[in-house]
Amino acid sequence: METGELILLVNDIPDHFASYEHALRSSGFRVRAVTSGAEAIDFTSETSADMAVIDVRLPDMTGWEVCREIKQNPDAGKLPVLMLTSDVTRTCAEDSVRSGCNAWLAHPSRASDLVRAVQQVLALEREEPRSAAEAVIGVTSCPACAGERIKATLRIQLIQYYSCLGCGLRWRVDSLPA
Repeated sequence: METGELILLVNDIPDHFASYEHALRSSGFRVRAVTSGAEAIDFTSETSADMAVIDVRLPDMTGWEVCREIKQNPDAGKLPVLMLTSDVTRTCAEDSVRSGCNAWLAHPSRASDLVRAVQQVLALEREEPRSAAEAVIGVTSCPACAGERIKATLRIQLIQYYSCLGCGLRWRVDSLPA
């Protein structure tokens, strides 16, 4: 019998869906997996989950819209939301603020990265970023090789994780609120 936190997984890509669900269950989480935004909104209206992981691209609406709907629901509004997005840009940061998501993860990503992100979001008790500037921490080069081929991989409140596509270094940057 599963006894861990209940994670709502909203993703319609079969390979990602199966991999993420398996990794979450293997890490002790209970998982309710759905493939559409409407199913996610219905689930959060009827059931108390501990966290939602939502892909930005869904067949019936964007993940940002799903997140916004969940956050506006008085019963589910405090639900932490981790967004899965391939768009790691200023627009993504603005969308994350508008939707009220707590964190976002560049994806596709390894299932183990998703599990770590879920664990980190659940461990934090801070609210979502209040502005786009707070949602993005600007880094332009790798601290190890000075290369400019870097990728923002995970954003949680005021913490941004990066990886260098040149040398493979992974690091984190903390930002203090202005």
